[in-house]
Amino acid sequence: MDIGGNLRWIKERIAAAEKRSGRPAGAVMLLAVSKTFGAGEVLAAYDAGQRDFGENRVQEWREKAPLLPEDCRWHIIGRLQTNKVKYLDSHVRLIHSLDRFPLLQVLQTAGEKKGLVWPALVEVNIANDEAKAGLPRGEVGDFLAAAADFPAIEIRGLMTIGPFGAPCAEIREVFRSLRRLQGELRARNIPGAAGLAELSMGMSQDFEAAVEEGATIVRVGALLFGERQYYREEA
Repeated sequence: MDIGGNLRWIKERIAAAEKRSGRPAGAVMLLAVSKTFGAGEVLAAYDAGQRDFGENRVQEWREKAPLLPEDCRWHIIGRLQTNKVKYLDSHVRLIHSLDRFPLLQVLQTAGEKKGLVWPALVEVNIANDEAKAGLPRGEVGDFLAAAADFPAIEIRGLMTIGPFGAPCAEIREVFRSLRRLQGELRARNIPGAAGLAELSMGMSQDFEAAVEEGATIVRVGALLFGERQYYREEA
């Protein structure tokens, strides 16, 4: 697996999608989804210039991060269990899956204890898919208003997952809906909504469409690292 070559190819495709959609070069961050891959694969991507890596499980991140360079920027992209928040530290650059009030409360407590502010994205279930996590579209405004009372959380944007295996037009409409929601929330002047600069959407199968529809972060794993490996988290 030529991880360095894959990284260059993915970045070229992102740059081409930026150009096609009239966006400035470098408008979109590539997040390398390193979940289930070992430190060796992550280091190969790091040596090729990648710095932002996404992990689903806190335990896996804790095992992997000490084996890698200090300047890796770690993102928690999976559903964050409240009992795992206590393990987070300043190496976590962004939480992509803020999706419920109890998690706000636990993050606030941990932030106060550690003297940290957690940058986070609100996960939105735009497609109303019962199999996916995330807040329904209609609840996001109230959630943002409530989050304004939690100073240890800095909400920087929104995240969604496109429907797997759906036609391209359907996937694009999900991405457009998230972008429209971003604009609507900003226009409502909800406390905590003014800084919704980030849109995390798009994965290996649809990241170019996501770039063209306004993503600022795309999450790519399989195209970079290859077939995903098995990982079991201990209780």
